[in-house]
Amino acid sequence: MPKPANKVYRLLASQKHGAPQFTPEPNENLPNEYRAVGVSIGDVGIWRDGSFVVLFNTCRPMVHSINSAADVPEGFTPFPLRTRDISKHRSYHSPGSIISSAKFSQISLSIGGSGFNFEEKAHLFCRRFVPVTVGGSITFSLRSKAAAILVLPDGASRENLIPVEAFRAYVRQCSRQWYAFAQDCVARTGGSLFVVTGCDKTTSWGIATASATSAAVGFSLKFAVLGVAEGTLAPQFEWQDFGSATVRTSSSSARAENQCIFIRGLVVPRRFPAVLTSVVNKILLRGLHADMFRRRAIQGSRIEALEVGTYLATEQIVSSEPVDDSDEADLQNEEIVSRPQTCYNRGLTP
Repeated sequence: MPKPANKVYRLLASQKHGAPQFTPEPNENLPNEYRAVGVSIGDVGIWRDGSFVVLFNTCRPMVHSINSAADVPEGFTPFPLRTRDISKHRSYHSPGSIISSAKFSQISLSIGGSGFNFEEKAHLFCRRFVPVTVGGSITFSLRSKAAAILVLPDGASRENLIPVEAFRAYVRQCSRQWYAFAQDCVARTGGSLFVVTGCDKTTSWGIATASATSAAVGFSLKFAVLGVAEGTLAPQFEWQDFGSATVRTSSSSARAENQCIFIRGLVVPRRFPAVLTSVVNKILLRGLHADMFRRRAIQGSRIEALEVGTYLATEQIVSSEPVDDSDEADLQNEEIVSRPQTCYNRGLTP
């Protein structure tokens, strides 16, 4: 049977913008102050079903609503974050950007009653064009076993933390208290805590995923301008003629830039008993891959999968999901930025 849509959507990580969020909109149960901004640098949480679930923000004071609503870890001291510590680009993704995990075989545009078809290099042509006039539409045709598409009518901004090394040291120092605070949440997912160091946000979006059970098949989807959102002059979009694909669009009332489409960050390390440290060091010195020790008991403690990294090789335990050797470079930096399975195979989702 076809894969769940939230798992197919992970394919967008191949475009190297970060871990894609299948639900860009903020959780409606969170405080209004947090929802007005959405995912932010310093958010600590877990990944579940393709979306980031925030627990608290380590760069906000204790009195901030996201921290006061659910309390904070014992001994909590915020990381001192200044405005100049964040790089921000408001139009990093140009208006009309289309991000896809697969190449398009054909693009059909309809503008004001006129139609245009593009086949050669169609996937390059449509990267910066989405119609905004009522009645306009763009139809994507592609052939693939699985594909994910993200449409950004208004483009999107990008922000990243600059002093990453100082922040990494702070995270290592706080990891024990954070896991003690979040042990119930992490235990339910079997994964690791994740802290945000960068994100891309937008005001409107369209998401589509499609998958086949065996060989590659053809898919066709239309993204159309339905009308103008009530109370604004902003166009209202919808997916049409999408067949078996799974589609989502942003709310017509959501015009604030709080819709988070990509997240970058660090896996929060777990510290484990010193009795294991010498064993792990021997493993690393001999150049052996830690996967060999997955699900083996070592002196009464269970290592399900040991991350091999530059700084935290002897400190971090992630879930038992397999990690490709091809992701070794990403593990070295602990950054979640590119490969489709890097962030998900490292215990960030159930």
